[in-house]
Amino acid sequence: MVVKNNIPSIIFIAPAIILVAIFVYIFSGWSAWTSLTDWRIIGRMGKFIGIENYIKLFANDDIFRKCLYNTVKLMVIFIGITIPLGIICAIFLDLGVKGKGIFRAIYLIPLSFSFVASATMWSWMFLPDKGSINTLLRMLNLDFLAQPWITSTRQSIISVAIVYVWQFSGFATLVYYAGISSVDPDILDAARVDGATTFQRYIRVVLPLQRPATFTVLLILLMYSLRVFDLVWLLTGGGPAYSSEVLATHMYRVTFNQNLFAYGASVSFFMFVLSFIIIIIPVLIGTLKVRV
Repeated sequence: MVVKNNIPSIIFIAPAIILVAIFVYIFSGWSAWTSLTDWRIIGRMGKFIGIENYIKLFANDDIFRKCLYNTVKLMVIFIGITIPLGIICAIFLDLGVKGKGIFRAIYLIPLSFSFVASATMWSWMFLPDKGSINTLLRMLNLDFLAQPWITSTRQSIISVAIVYVWQFSGFATLVYYAGISSVDPDILDAARVDGATTFQRYIRVVLPLQRPATFTVLLILLMYSLRVFDLVWLLTGGGPAYSSEVLATHMYRVTFNQNLFAYGASVSFFMFVLSFIIIIIPVLIGTLKVRV
């Protein structure tokens, strides 16, 4: 009887479950198996070699270690700037700054851009000689601030992080503004009656209540920082000298440029495991805490 009552729900949910099972779990399992072979030729699977690809990955591949470092560095810079910036912008919106409607439209515009469009636009802006950023600095007699940006081994990954912050700061602002707006006015009135200043109300009352918003923003930003590919590929190509190469671009390069399909699968599966550790486990811990 219960099954009959849930048949419409099962019919609607089944396609999504089937697609997720095929394109996530089955393909992830196939990728894991492929990483244990020496597959290099299309149309013919390689022989089983165990964990040799992973040994080579961590023991002999200096580029892989560089890519892992760049991915973590990008993640730290990107998240470390985007979350505080989103909180600050959300607070200003909640305070009712002048031009609130215009500002809200401006910070939401980057969300409508695809990564391809963003990378193309910012690559023009970052050009050392004719880019709009350095040109503007020179017009303002601030030549000493002009930088090589994406052509520098020191600044290329930072340049990618800047574009990422620009792209997602509006998303962080939107989530935090929704969280701040949902705070019970009675709590704020009680704090005001107790003599708390505006700064103290936000620091001691409003922000501590934004843990769910922070958790949501953090998970989304972690996901995008781990899977970044198109932005890096089009903006810097992973260069110069692998200074902005990340795990996803390295996986693509060894798989399709060098035809090392099994080795690329080992990088892919490592990214899957890393994503599971960084994203899924905190979600499970948070769920267990809520139940307790």
